[in-house]
Amino acid sequence: MPDKEIKDKQAEVTKPALKPERKPQLSQTEADKPRHKLGLVEILMFLLLAGVVFIFIFGMQQQKRDKELELAMQQKIVELKPAFMEIAANAKQYKANDPFGAWPLALDELNMDPAKLKTEEYTFDWSESGSVVMTTTEQFGKEGVKISYDVEGDSYTVEDPNASTRPQIKESWFNQ
Repeated sequence: MPDKEIKDKQAEVTKPALKPERKPQLSQTEADKPRHKLGLVEILMFLLLAGVVFIFIFGMQQQKRDKELELAMQQKIVELKPAFMEIAANAKQYKANDPFGAWPLALDELNMDPAKLKTEEYTFDWSESGSVVMTTTEQFGKEGVKISYDVEGDSYTVEDPNASTRPQIKESWFNQ
């Protein structure tokens, strides 16, 4: 019997291994084909591209709003230039008629309409050095900006306590 056991073992060992059954392949159409999966690099590239597009879109919109705000502020300044000129002309006339040749102490001495000198958006003041000073309020668009006009020197200066915030008033607007 031992020979029979050895032959059985040899027969078992020499038998070929069973191959797994293959599934029959079906014809693939375009819709059934496996799709390419996106890798990490492709996803990152897509996100980077989307981020750049959004940065430009929102940046351009903000720049457009800032430009509109600046143009509105420039228009207000251009409209105020005649008021500066009227105050300066009255101050020069006062100085010419004053026996000591002095500037007025306050704008009240110039016989001007008080409604032109003080509004919700700004107030005009007179400095003893011969300058007209306009101070803006919040309704003007930016609070606390002082615009000075030197009557004798015919020059403007702008003092902005928050120069980093928009809108910014530029001295070049007065020289147009």
